[in-house]
Amino acid sequence: MSNVEQEADNSKCNSEESDVVLKNQQMIRQMVLATMIQQKRKVKDSAVGLARLLRSKEEVVISKDDVSLSIGRNCEQQP
Repeated sequence: MSNVEQEADNSKCNSEESDVVLKNQQMIRQMVLATMIQQKRKVKDSAVGLARLLRSKEEVVISKDDVSLSIGRNCEQQP
């Protein structure tokens, strides 16, 4: 095998290796992106759940205050 053929063979091999490395990097990027999206969804779902929980507790607190005020007014009105 001549030097020219050997260099061409090496160049082809290097090119194929570069393609494999590039494809691996792209796969890793896609996996990282998918993981980030999943984590963002989990955080968003947690935030939405927490907001709902807080809203429901606020409603309960408001309801208790309303009931307390109503009871207090009724007691004051009775002789």
